[in-house]
Amino acid sequence: MSATSKTGQSELAVRLPRASVFGFLVAAVLFMASAVLQHLASIQRWVVLRGQRPGNELTVEDHQLDYSFPADPWEPIGTAAQLFGAATLLQAAGILAMAVGVLAVPRAAPNKVGIIAEPVLGVLVAAAFAVLGAHALVSGITGAPSDLQHSRVLAPLMVWCGFGGLAALAWLWSGMSRAASLACVFLLGSNMFGAAIANFTVAAMIAGYVSHDTTPWLESVAAGTSAAAALAMVFAAGTVARRYRRAG
Repeated sequence: MSATSKTGQSELAVRLPRASVFGFLVAAVLFMASAVLQHLASIQRWVVLRGQRPGNELTVEDHQLDYSFPADPWEPIGTAAQLFGAATLLQAAGILAMAVGVLAVPRAAPNKVGIIAEPVLGVLVAAAFAVLGAHALVSGITGAPSDLQHSRVLAPLMVWCGFGGLAALAWLWSGMSRAASLACVFLLGSNMFGAAIANFTVAAMIAGYVSHDTTPWLESVAAGTSAAAALAMVFAAGTVARRYRRAG
């Protein structure tokens, strides 16, 4: 082997862990920022609006106030939809950064199928979050649900891509980065299916009951899963950095 090829492999061995750590840390920042925006949106509903409607809490729980996927009939709450839309777009960017981090993790025996499937799934999942985020953001800005609410194919496809894609990535990445795999599991809480489950479990435990429509603080529970994904990304970055130092 020539000295040039040895030098090239050495440089690659340095660049890959650095790219992985950088990708994971960027994802951590984006997921945490998303969590903050989601919680701020939740406060507008469960603190600000509830305070404006004392003694009539059931109207605050009405599905007409849900801003995660605005659909007629819909009543905007301040800038909650804009905050949620921006938060979901940040999640989409975070998923791409996380994918970069995982793909840059040095692998002893690369799986050819995984090398192709992982980037594709990462883009599909990010697209699913981006479409839902854009719908909420545009709806909030205009004060009316965007045309996406009427799509019989696009909206369900994006929801299923988000759920199934995250589940698939969690399985594919379990061998490269357990923390990234766990982050995918946490992010399922931001998907509509995950939110539906949280509505009858975690949110119900916090509120002490299951609402007739939307259980109080459901959106903050989803924000908590994004924050958990951010912490998983910090752990993932630390794990790669420790491996790199030992290898060096």
